[in-house]
Formats: sequence, C-alpha cells, structure tokens
Amino acid sequence: MTLSGKDYRTSRGGDESCDTELHSQDTTKNLKDHDWNQLEEEYIDSMEKHGGAEQALCIRVSKLLEIFTAWSETTITRDEIRALKRFKTQVQHVQTSEENLEKKRKHYIDVVKAFESALALLNDRVKP
Repeated sequence: MTLSGKDYRTSRGGDESCDTELHSQDTTKNLKDHDWNQLEEEYIDSMEKHGGAEQALCIRVSKLLEIFTAWSETTITRDEIRALKRFKTQVQHVQTSEENLEKKRKHYIDVVKAFESALALLNDRVKP
C-alpha cells in the first residue's frame, strides 16, 4: 500500500521481509497451539446444523411436489372428463344425423312410391 508515493511499511519504519517472517512465525505458533479437537467438533456441529436445514428443505420440496402432482392429476382428469363429454356429444350428433338421413331416405322412398302409384293410376286411365 502506498502513502503519497512511498510504501506504507517503509513509512512506518518497518521492512517487508521482517513483517513476513513475523507473520509466518505467528502462524506456525498458532497452528501448534490450536485445539484441533475443538475445530473438529465445530465442524461436526456446523455440518449437523446444515444437514438439518437441508433435510427441512427436502421435506418442504416433497410437500410442494405432492401439491404439484395433485394439481397435475386434477388437470389431467379434468381434461379427460371434458374429452369424454366432447366425444359423447359428437357421437350423439352423428347418431342424430344418421337418424335424420334415414327418415329423409324413407320419406323420399315413400314419395317415389306415391309418384309411381300416381303414374300407374294415370297410365290406367289413359288407356281406354
């Protein structure tokens, strides 16, 4: 870090190499004196805490998936019911159309028979 063009450590009167040596000696001393069992316990506690949070999140996601599945099934069931109603309506329309066509066919057959009968009567009258 510079302070108006000069190195900060130099302005304090220190030397960079001295600071680095002191820092590495402090770190080595701190590592030797550190309670590693306590660090391990803190790590385990932290992992258990986060594991519990993860498990709670999994439970919440599972519940949301259940809701989504129910919604999805409801939508599918609703669409199937609507499709079945549409199909029944189409079948009924076809049946009604076929019935109407059959009635018209019978009516035309009766009309043709009536004309044939009328022609036969006219042919008999025309002949002396």
